[in-house]
Amino acid sequence: MPTPDAPEASPVPTSARRQSLVWHRTDLRLEDNAAVQEAAAHPNPRACGVVCLPTEPSSQLLPGIPRIGPRRMRFVLESVAALRTAWEARGSTLLVVRGRPEQMVPELAARLGVDRVVTAPCRAHDEVGEDERVAEGLRAVHVELVRRDETTLLAPEDLPFSLDALPRVFSDFRRAVEKALVLRSPTRAPAVFSPPDGALELAETWATPSLEELGLADPLDDPRSSFPFRGGRAEGLARLRCWLWDEDALARYKETRDGLAGTSFSSKLSPWLACGALSPREVVAEVRRYEAERVANESTYWLFFELLWRDYFHFWVRRWGARAFAGHGVLGRTSCGAQDGATFERWRRGETGEPFVDAGMRELAATGYLSNRLRQNVASWLARTAHVDWRWGAAWFESQLVDYDVGPNWGNWQYVAGVGNDPRNRTFDVRAQADRYDPDGAYRRLWGGA
Repeated sequence: MPTPDAPEASPVPTSARRQSLVWHRTDLRLEDNAAVQEAAAHPNPRACGVVCLPTEPSSQLLPGIPRIGPRRMRFVLESVAALRTAWEARGSTLLVVRGRPEQMVPELAARLGVDRVVTAPCRAHDEVGEDERVAEGLRAVHVELVRRDETTLLAPEDLPFSLDALPRVFSDFRRAVEKALVLRSPTRAPAVFSPPDGALELAETWATPSLEELGLADPLDDPRSSFPFRGGRAEGLARLRCWLWDEDALARYKETRDGLAGTSFSSKLSPWLACGALSPREVVAEVRRYEAERVANESTYWLFFELLWRDYFHFWVRRWGARAFAGHGVLGRTSCGAQDGATFERWRRGETGEPFVDAGMRELAATGYLSNRLRQNVASWLARTAHVDWRWGAAWFESQLVDYDVGPNWGNWQYVAGVGNDPRNRTFDVRAQADRYDPDGAYRRLWGGA
């Protein structure tokens, strides 16, 4: 019998395991990715990636409406294809499967003989439940689920408070975190991976599907779109470089941020941040370099300020769990609104009779994008003027927006609807807003709202 300190008698610790499957969700990149770093934290790491595409695309709140519409899905598929290329450039591969993760991930882990699955999702209510179901399936095949955190600019452990003590309003959150600010530097992608046995053979059949194979029609590109960009990390980096350095647009961002049409009034980085092709730390690192080499002013700070807003809503959705999606909001203040299907249909088709709102809804349907100013106006009209269930609007945005991001989407809808943390009345006078932000009616004419 071996002695207690003999190597063969000691269980292999988690830190010594080498065979990993990286389960990508809202982190479609290898750079600045804690899950990927974990998979590479051993000599000669053996790992590959997997993405699970949904097989039940219909929204629970809006039956018959895909939870991920064609434009958003196209952007995701483009980003997945780019991620696969990145894995292949490092000697391994990315498997793209369809099905429930709690079934597909354990089956794939067992088939590849990996020791663990590493993942780094947004930790919203559905994602946490998905983690638990996958972990249960993995335990049955003696594989560990390792969770890392990779969606926010600020690491949760660097916050000056616990998530249970998350400030009730953003201004208090911002003051607290800026007073004790910890900004981590982005990490580089590992140089090389060896694939687990059988991964390359599986990759020949488990490749990125087309929209048609997913049962979705390829949407037409509209020449009026303010977002004529494609998915994928290289496209996101190119946009970051162009907007900051080529156009010098960051230097005047605070003055242009309420624009309605065109590519330059805002960074348009949100779609790549939402799917994780870019990380917020990478964006801030580039902003800091721009400030050092070009100019640091109120506009350059404002992009950082908006990334803090994004962080706040990501922490907010973790803090409140299922209540972040409840009709009465996180504090149960007021009614969620009526389930008025006829009014909702007029709203989503851009047929309310309110020109500014109708123009925005037509742009959203035609392009998958909408400026922040219009998002607030169309949301306010539905929830506060028409008194329709705000959750329907949030679900429609989830389906249509190419930059759908769970925390910011549901947090902002609660905020506008008056059922979130801030109880102030956020009703927008859409006609006054049109006079202020579209004084010559150009935007309304562009999208047929006038």
